[in-house]
This record gives sequence, structure tokens and C-alpha cells, in this order.
Amino acid sequence: MTRLRRAAWRALLLTLMTACAAAQPVRSTLGDPVDSMMQMSAASLMPTLRGRWLYTDDGSLVGRVREVRVSEAGNTLVAIVARRRWLGGGEIAIPVPTLRQEGASLMVAGTTQTIRALRSR
Repeated sequence: MTRLRRAAWRALLLTLMTACAAAQPVRSTLGDPVDSMMQMSAASLMPTLRGRWLYTDDGSLVGRVREVRVSEAGNTLVAIVARRRWLGGGEIAIPVPTLRQEGASLMVAGTTQTIRALRSR
């Protein structure tokens, strides 16, 4: 009787395992090299940008860069900035191509109103 129960449990487990494996979505690996290149680019910018203060065109302090990541869409790098409380607080994502260096300062185009209007992550 115990052999029959064991065999039944094994059959049930095999059925469940194959059903779970079949439920996984089909994934293409065509984008993997691009993803890894974007990740490497983000990692190479981290030492340069992390901890730097970010200012607007008019010289207002936006906040400090926390990290650099690949955007949710996967097509650009974004700097995650801890926005100052008086600008709405929270963390915002600013595309790295919009950042520029002026002297020793890291700048972003815009005003305090445009930064305040950005949605927190």
C-alpha cells in the first residue's frame, strides 16, 4: 500500500512540476547583449556620479545622485537623485544624457518648477 501511495505522490509531483514549467513565458535572448552593455555602462558611471550634488540651470540645488541605473524601458541610463524636501522630496529618475558638467558642478536643464513636477519613484 505504501508503494502505491509513493507512486501516486511521485506522479502528482511530476504533473505539477511540468505544469509549472509550461506556465513560464517564452523569453528571447536577443536583447541580452544590449542589456549587459547598458548595465556595464551604468556601473562605470557610478563612481563618477554617485554622491554628487545636482543643480538646475538657475543654480538651485536639486539633490544628491544616489545611483545610476538602466531605465525601466531599458533604452537609456538614468541617475536616481534624492530630491530635496522643498522640491517635493523622494527619489526621481533623470536621464543621464540630460546631465552636463559646468566647472565642478553637475547641472540639469530646467527650473525648480520642472523638478518639482517630476513624479517620485
